[in-house]
Amino acid sequence: MERSVSASCRRDTMQITNPSATFTRPADTTQYSIGDLIANSTTAGSVVPMAFDPGNSAGTGQFRLTRLRIIKSGTSVTAANLRLHLYENLPVVANGDNGAWSTDNAAHWLGNIDMASMLAFTDGAAGTASAVAGSELLIKMYQGKTFYGLLANLSTYTPASAEVFTVILELLDSY
Repeated sequence: MERSVSASCRRDTMQITNPSATFTRPADTTQYSIGDLIANSTTAGSVVPMAFDPGNSAGTGQFRLTRLRIIKSGTSVTAANLRLHLYENLPVVANGDNGAWSTDNAAHWLGNIDMASMLAFTDGAAGTASAVAGSELLIKMYQGKTFYGLLANLSTYTPASAEVFTVILELLDSY
């Protein structure tokens, strides 16, 4: 049996984007507890969530998040188990860095991705992760293209002072 595909259903191109966001955590080496927020400030009102612009051509910001990479300036990888929470709208955090992760925006929370481990390099550390249970996040933004992220700790990680974190997302502009 021969199958045909109509021109209106066929997509000839797919755009891959790698939006990234960087922040510097406070200048201390206080060990995190499980579930603590990793952020740019110890004061809740001064925490600035990471902002990601997928930069795709889809007017409503439709994309598939397949994987993420996290790079940090510190070389220690012991207990560096991290969770990236993603939000459609800018979340308001209840605590600052090293306080329990707690935010608003439950209705606009897109999901999370956990990174179980990182690799140490001579100039920092890096790791990759895919969505929980190995599935991709299929997202269509209704409030614009920018979406937001916050990191939380999943272990008892001890950070480097003023450690710099960069989160790079791997997106496909359609699904």
